[in-house]
Amino acid sequence: MSKATIEKITVYTDGSCEPNPGPGGWAAIILDGKEQTILKGYEKDSTNNRMELTAALEALRHIDRSKPVILYTDSQYLKNGVEKWLKDWKARNWKRRGGPLLNVDLWKQISEVIEQRKITWRWVKGHNGNPYNERVDRLAHQMMKSRG
Repeated sequence: MSKATIEKITVYTDGSCEPNPGPGGWAAIILDGKEQTILKGYEKDSTNNRMELTAALEALRHIDRSKPVILYTDSQYLKNGVEKWLKDWKARNWKRRGGPLLNVDLWKQISEVIEQRKITWRWVKGHNGNPYNERVDRLAHQMMKSRG
């Protein structure tokens, strides 16, 4: 298969929790050629960071592993976690230098899902006019409010 036939999938993710901790919502928009898929969910007791991680995890689980992905997030926690900290956490048996790792259950799942994948992680400033980021933010917020 040539590079020309492999299209990149673009993903936008967001999580919302108010109060934090409290009821939370997450959402993802997956753009695959002309197809657009929306995933979203709710948790009764969560945190903003857990919802951000869940959005990315659920989106990546939904995508064919063979396709390259560009994932946009407004969460520095998610982006830095996968790009800077994950390797060290795994080497330390899922602990931080300063003690226990928060959200270790989700980080372990993310670690498994991103293995053997070509993912480009991109940070996008939240509430700054990016139409897909604004939309996924609204969806996550709606999920949080509709069930909370």
